[in-house]
Amino acid sequence: MRLATVVSWAAPLVVASAAAAILVHETADPFGGFFGLWGPDVSVQQSVGARFVPSGDYTLQQVKIWLMDNSGGSHPQVRITLRTDQSTASGSGSSLPSNEVLEEWTIETQAVGWSPVQEVMQSRGGVALRSGQKYWVVAQSTAQPGLNAVWNFASVGNQFVAITQPDGVTWQAGGFGAAPTLIVEGTPGLPIRQGDINRDGLVNGLDLTELLGAWGECGDCAADIDQDGFVGGQDITTLLTNWG
Repeated sequence: MRLATVVSWAAPLVVASAAAAILVHETADPFGGFFGLWGPDVSVQQSVGARFVPSGDYTLQQVKIWLMDNSGGSHPQVRITLRTDQSTASGSGSSLPSNEVLEEWTIETQAVGWSPVQEVMQSRGGVALRSGQKYWVVAQSTAQPGLNAVWNFASVGNQFVAITQPDGVTWQAGGFGAAPTLIVEGTPGLPIRQGDINRDGLVNGLDLTELLGAWGECGDCAADIDQDGFVGGQDITTLLTNWG
């Protein structure tokens, strides 16, 4: 972890906005806090995760975090992943990032030294954020200590955070602490998946029942997934491929 006091700041702000995006989760930016600019190192020896819980159903649009650069200008690579929660997957245990990756981005840190830059990761689409479920944004890197990125803490506020042991892989128990800067944006409602005939965000037996009930010629019905005017084998294959 690094700590610095900064008097002035003139770093560029990277801005990317998506139409109709609304905030799913937001921390403060890193500027003006009591401790100055600081945050956890992201290196081969330490990965960092920040948890958020949507208050409604959304389709992910983008993720934003603030990073600094310990190396002074080598622009270390950072892998950012959106993950589910371990306790959600197992039904018990500690709240930690799981190994289920919903989306990932590999970026080169834009910051030069201790002038933070906001990195913006656009979603490729189709990622569901479900109301009340725990999700993690994780930053990891193969950069060596001293040549690594730093994920800035927000100037105020706390958040549920997890950090790995020195192997960079094994997660220590998470808990509330200083909040790594994080903005998550999305559009209201879950993404519509191929085979989700009743538009409830899932592809399951309810959709299969509707498909079988519409079997045969179909002018313009939701069960005609490939829109060829006929509900048949190709539609049921698509539905089963996207089951879950």
